[in-house]
Amino acid sequence: MGLKLPRIFITGATGYIGGDVFYALIQKYPHLEASSSCLVRSEAGVKLLQSAYPGARPVLGDLGNAELLESAAAEADIVLHCASIEDVESSQALARGLARRRREGPAYWICTSGTDNLGWETIKNNSYGETYPKIYDDYDGVIDVLSLPDQAPHRDVEKVQQDAASDRVKVAIVSPPCIYGVGRGCGNKRSIQLPDLAKYTIQHGKAFQVGRGLSHWPNLHINDLGNLFVLLVEEALKGGGNATWGLEGYYFAANEKEHVWGDIAVLVAKEAQSRGLTSSVDVLSWSAEEADKHMEFCNLFYGTDCRCRAVRARKLLGWQPTRHSIEEEISATLAEEARRLQGI
Repeated sequence: MGLKLPRIFITGATGYIGGDVFYALIQKYPHLEASSSCLVRSEAGVKLLQSAYPGARPVLGDLGNAELLESAAAEADIVLHCASIEDVESSQALARGLARRRREGPAYWICTSGTDNLGWETIKNNSYGETYPKIYDDYDGVIDVLSLPDQAPHRDVEKVQQDAASDRVKVAIVSPPCIYGVGRGCGNKRSIQLPDLAKYTIQHGKAFQVGRGLSHWPNLHINDLGNLFVLLVEEALKGGGNATWGLEGYYFAANEKEHVWGDIAVLVAKEAQSRGLTSSVDVLSWSAEEADKHMEFCNLFYGTDCRCRAVRARKLLGWQPTRHSIEEEISATLAEEARRLQGI
């Protein structure tokens, strides 16, 4: 990039993903704190950010403030979009800002997506809790990923981001799976899928699955995800480096071993009983009609079949997850959810 102090703008800096990404980045490159601007939604978020990163500049606002996002992107060299993956308008605003940027050299826009978009076939066929043979590959099979139907979750957002790619705007999309573990950021440190399954199990005495519980999901520890973003920033600082950008700049972020939600539910039920949190190892089986009544996004998070191989980051960036497995996280997650429910 040829810049001693590149300007960085990050959304979601106090969130689960963005918080871990920013922590990992500043741990490795402390000097970048002084040239980083961080979107935060509240005065409380500003205080959290300033306490953890006194050199960073808080930008008070949210994804609904299009003018603010556009202006911030226009002044940035690297934009890390780690906030909502469902908000089309915020991506459109960032794209407009990057398009009118006048700083030297190309800008780099690293976006967050999510592997739930791979569950489009489950959604189309209303086959929650079932499995499909298709496993998506972000390297040799990237064309299949780029050709997902428009009705796939947040495909509209990805298209805005991919359409923004040019010689002046280098775009990469990172697609995380079921993320687990405690985040290292200054704000939210809690994930959703595994903690919510653990929480329900404690509250109701039984775990749950959707349908037959056969749906697969990839998974990854939050710290390994944060480290992948840092590797992409490193390549951006080199002027692109070994990373691919644009249409082929699509990176699944996942462990090699996927999980089956029915199996995870059984492990959660057994561990909860062994900890004295429940008296039963039973697992409830909910139909698709029941699931979303019990828990918001239950079908999407626990019933879709989302299968992929994260090849590109390993092959091009040398990325390798190093943290423990999702199965090994279950005990700690149950302990933390029990603590939260007790108000400790």
